[in-house]
Amino acid sequence: MFARIAVVAAALAAVPSAFANEASVADLSRETGVSERHIRMVVGARTPYPEYRIMFDRVERQLKSALGQEGYQYLLEGEVAAAVEIRRERVAREAAIAAQDRAAKTQDAQSEG
Repeated sequence: MFARIAVVAAALAAVPSAFANEASVADLSRETGVSERHIRMVVGARTPYPEYRIMFDRVERQLKSALGQEGYQYLLEGEVAAAVEIRRERVAREAAIAAQDRAAKTQDAQSEG
């Protein structure tokens, strides 16, 4: 009996770590700068949100800008983790392009001087 309890306890202890890499609405909120409440408003039912008529279009544009059309579609489908991953890839790609531009400008400045 004690062995069964130990096995179940070990399995339950492993469950949170298995889902630790799963992104949440809170992660998406931190990455996009849109509040969790507003993300839920855009993705879910709108009627519980009194600010819906005022905020929806602005928040939707902000999410589309941050996630791109593909990431926004994943978000609407409930695939928050995929939307966050697309956001992270987009940020990494933009950072790589900016780094290449800086390196090219530095190289040009060094060759001129």
